[in-house]
Amino acid sequence: MYYRRMSFPGRSLLLPSEDSRDYHVPMTDDFTSTINEVLSPLRPIPPDISPVLKTPGNIKAVLFDIYGTLLVSGTGDISLASLQRDTLDMNSILSECGFSSLFGSCTDLIAELINRFIRERHEELQLLGVDYPEVEIRDIWRKVLRELWEKGYLEEDPGNKSVDLLALRHELSVNPVWPMPGFPEIVRSLKDAGFRIGIVSNAQFYTPLIIEALTGKKLEEMGFETELCAWSYREQRAKPSREIFTGPLMKLSEAGIEASEILYIGNDMRNDVACASAAGCRTVLFAGDRRSLRLREGENTVEPDMIVTRLTELESLIT
Repeated sequence: MYYRRMSFPGRSLLLPSEDSRDYHVPMTDDFTSTINEVLSPLRPIPPDISPVLKTPGNIKAVLFDIYGTLLVSGTGDISLASLQRDTLDMNSILSECGFSSLFGSCTDLIAELINRFIRERHEELQLLGVDYPEVEIRDIWRKVLRELWEKGYLEEDPGNKSVDLLALRHELSVNPVWPMPGFPEIVRSLKDAGFRIGIVSNAQFYTPLIIEALTGKKLEEMGFETELCAWSYREQRAKPSREIFTGPLMKLSEAGIEASEILYIGNDMRNDVACASAAGCRTVLFAGDRRSLRLREGENTVEPDMIVTRLTELESLIT
């Protein structure tokens, strides 16, 4: 991965260069069928919190978080390293994805390897100046499979086999998700009302694939603008780094929209509300699901401009 350094505004930061690999993966029938076969409806669990619907004025763009906001998450957030060891059958998942193990269960070993390689990658990125590093999970899986092969757990050398389906299948097992009630309809409503719409989220390559498979719509069809979407796995940087907002904010600034005219919506007081506020945005705390709501009580966080408990409450922005 190559990096370029740029400033915005008055800050120096590292971003993946245009020479780095493009990790975009098109939706395939295998991905769609796997997602639809593994996932089933999840309902949010309402927390004991009341909405605050005093809408900030002069909002021209709306940016969304994904996990816990637009997607109900079984674990409350995107899961990279946690494994449900009591229920997860990694041998079956490996076999389904074309990687046959030779003997015994390797679930615990895989968990250890994932954690080790993520930690090592984080340390590498921190040396490059990245404040909150993010991994590309397929790179981690390639290292895991190579280690399993060298330790004699796999029948065949994984070589250059694709790990996309394996990474997706694993994530679906450890972190089941489902569209939050009101999504994607609220996105289209806001788009039709004239708001510019984007995403700033901790995510992996499979995140947009899951969204599109579950809704049956492309992100662009829902109303999201590609240039206003920042995914942590592509930035190699995760929230709560405010630098992850740089790309979308720069694009909106070029269109004459200032950060104070951008509303960011997320479920975490530190990673979403405080982070977006530090980038200059107005904020909404989404308190729609007890599993994913992160109030961070006792931490030094800012107050959101709004609190919504249902996505449909964002219609108060439309006048």
